[in-house]
Amino acid sequence: MKIDSQTAFGTRACPGCAVEVPANENRCPICGYEFPGRGPLQRQLIWIVVLLLGLLLIPLWLALR
Repeated sequence: MKIDSQTAFGTRACPGCAVEVPANENRCPICGYEFPGRGPLQRQLIWIVVLLLGLLLIPLWLALR
């Protein structure tokens, strides 16, 4: 899956065959290795961190007003 064919992206090395693959590709064109994406656990962890920061910063902000 390509994000945007007009945008220049960096490259990353394929762990399966060591070929440089564009960073916006999810699969190596040589060996077919699929680069892992963000799983549901990582997305949930990001939201938990954001909510905890919000719960800590809102009372601090209200106390300083």
